[in-house]
Amino acid sequence: MQNASLIDFAGPARATPFALAHRLSVGTVALTRCTLHPNPGRRIGAVQLTVAVHQGAPFRMEWRMPGSDRLQQRLITPGTVHITSSNQPLWQRWRGRPRVLVIAIDHEFAFDVAQRAFDVAFSSDHLELNPAIGADDSLIRDMTALFANELTSNGASGQLFLEGLATSLAVHLARSYGAAPARLPRHHGGLAPNRLRRVTEYIADNLAADLNQSELAAVAELSQFHFARAFRASVGRSPHSYLIEQRVNRAKELLADPRLSISEVSLSVGFSSQSHLTFHFHRLTGMTPARFRRSL
Repeated sequence: MQNASLIDFAGPARATPFALAHRLSVGTVALTRCTLHPNPGRRIGAVQLTVAVHQGAPFRMEWRMPGSDRLQQRLITPGTVHITSSNQPLWQRWRGRPRVLVIAIDHEFAFDVAQRAFDVAFSSDHLELNPAIGADDSLIRDMTALFANELTSNGASGQLFLEGLATSLAVHLARSYGAAPARLPRHHGGLAPNRLRRVTEYIADNLAADLNQSELAAVAELSQFHFARAFRASVGRSPHSYLIEQRVNRAKELLADPRLSISEVSLSVGFSSQSHLTFHFHRLTGMTPARFRRSL
């Protein structure tokens, strides 16, 4: 990696080719909204698998793929994405100060998801992707709004939600941009009753904690990817959706105690704030916590 700039989006803020405006690092996922400094030509990469979504005015970019001397160029437009594997610097050049939202996923997490999601043997110890510059990917574009909301809310939905998004993104990247072809195996079964009981009891006992997908998968003794699919098959919704529903149900019970403020109820069931509880409570019940309390 000599003469290459490798950025750690989950690490401490240091001098980089970017001006970092807003950062969020939760578990195996880091989100960063940043402005790129003008770059006269250098090799830039990251220690994580990265998806950079362009959000500013169009700009022209030049680059060379790894191991190639051929110079390529393209007008980069809003919503298009740059995709690179971990530790895969590319020679790049641009003018101006374009703005991007960077989704950085820990390479071990992404590799584990891909390895367990697909019936394919990977030739390396990380998820190798074919680099893409200025790609038009509608699925990533749709997911960007969810990642951006988490960054704006400073991770209000919690680690389980963010890692669930990262799992879906890693599967999509492996299938669509993987250096080796990948195909999802057929899987229709849900969790065995004893596994499901262990997971739901664990969630009930830890509603106030910032639960993550690897934690719940370990309780079920499954890989993260297969746990998420099996849980949805058994319960009819994602682990995160189920967790939110259980938090709201517990909040209903606590709201019956007039000695507890709504803010105290919010924190005791794992919501980051009263407004976060109010949003999900209204979404699931059609009324606010205050109105629900008055109706008791």
